[in-house]
This record gives sequence, structure tokens and C-alpha cells, in this order.
Amino acid sequence: MNDVEALRFDTLTPADMQGVFALSEEAGWTQVADDWALMMKQGSCIGYRDPSGRPIASGVALPMDDQIGWVSMVLVTKSWQRKGLATKIVEKCCEWLEGQGIIPLLDATPDGRTVYSQMGFQDQLAITRWRVDTEVRGNEASVGPARADDLIWIADYDEEVFGARRTPILGDLIMRGPAYAADGNAGFLLGREGRGVTQIGPLSAESLSIAINLLDAALASLSGAVTIDAFDAQAEFTDHLAARGFKAQRSFTRMIRGPVRIIGDASRAFAAAGPELG
Repeated sequence: MNDVEALRFDTLTPADMQGVFALSEEAGWTQVADDWALMMKQGSCIGYRDPSGRPIASGVALPMDDQIGWVSMVLVTKSWQRKGLATKIVEKCCEWLEGQGIIPLLDATPDGRTVYSQMGFQDQLAITRWRVDTEVRGNEASVGPARADDLIWIADYDEEVFGARRTPILGDLIMRGPAYAADGNAGFLLGREGRGVTQIGPLSAESLSIAINLLDAALASLSGAVTIDAFDAQAEFTDHLAARGFKAQRSFTRMIRGPVRIIGDASRAFAAAGPELG
């Protein structure tokens, strides 16, 4: 029987990339090394090591700005699960953020929601992951590729919709693509190549039609599996996903700990960046 007293709590660094990547791969998650590198650079990556020094559990406290931050990448290898490690990691991530006056948020699975509710988190938004595995097509002239010099207005727009200024994260996503921008700075879509799938998001727009145009432009450039974490409140948009062949996979609940307040502008938010990036 594994003894948690034998474990060492520690900071995880880029030198641990192989170990943390193995954790997300074992869980079937789609993050690649670029995702881990971004989160380690922008946040605090912590975890537990076994006596050999191998990371067997992880978590990331990821500040978006000086107001809100995300608890991300909470993973425990199978042989050490159900020993309270994940709960301890979430609490330590929250303490790290709250120590800087930053309000913690996270996107919880149904099982995680039960645990986090007992830790002071409260529901904010419902999210569903949608996936399509066949090639899809579509394009609209009213949107075009986002360029590096679009980052300033995209960061401004995202701050209004998402509720925090996460410029370094957006800049990383623009460089990785797919990345599209609507005419008149009326919306944007970013994404990234994951392990075996392209993740679309965030997607924010002034209207449903613009959001659909951005989605269709991205789909026209992609092949293979595509996922998108769409906000359930945008029912017409999720209906469009279903019509395009996407299937609902799993649900998440965006939760906040501390003073409950409305974060951002949900009326213009169509898809999240993913549970690890908000």
C-alpha cells in the first residue's frame, strides 16, 4: 500500500516536463509540451514526488492578471489516487493565488464539482465539450487570419468578455493557431494543436452570426479531430455545432471561490480556451 508520508511536496519545473506530460497522457488529456511550458512560465506548477523523485501528482496556479486566476492540471497518477492528494493540491493552488489577492476559479468535472463545492467554490457557468472526428468544411469572407499585431485589440476584447487580461496566453495561442479575427474587431477565435486533436477556443464575438463565421473559417482550415468547449447558455451556437456533426462529450462547471461576482460578459462568450486556460 502506498504511503503518502513517503511523498515530497515540491515545485515542478521545465526539468520535470517528461514527468508531468506522462501524467496528462495517462489521464487521456490532450495537452502537449507547449501547453505545459506556457503554464509553468505564467504560473506556479506544484505537485508531489515519489521517493525516486518522479512527479506523481500535479497542479498549476495560473494567474490571469492581478484579479483572477485558474486552478489547472490537477492530476494524480492511478496508483496514488483516492488518497486526498488532488484536494491538497487544489487547496495549495488556491492559497498561492489568494496570498496575492487573486480570486481562484476552475472548470470542474461533475465529480470534481462535488469536491470543490465543499472547498468553498460556487457555480458560475455550464460548459460542454463537443467533438467532431470527420473533416468539416466552411469559410466566410468576413473573417480572416489573426496576426501577431492583432494581439492588442484581441487582449482588450478578451478582457471585457473573459473578465481578465491574459495577454501572454492569447499571444501564445495566436502564434500556434488556428487564429481568426472578425472585421471591425467584432470577435476572434483562437486555438491550438493538442495531442491527437485541435482544440478551438476561446471564441468571443458580438453576435451569433459572427461566432459562426469564425468557427466555420477555422473548420475550413482543419482536418482530423476537433474539440470546442462551448458555453451551454449559447444554445443557438451549440445547436449549430450539432448540425455540423459535433457530438457532446463531457460537461464542466466553471466555479469561483471567494466573493461571488459576475466575471466578464457571458453574452459574448461562445467557447472557453479549455479547462486549463479558462
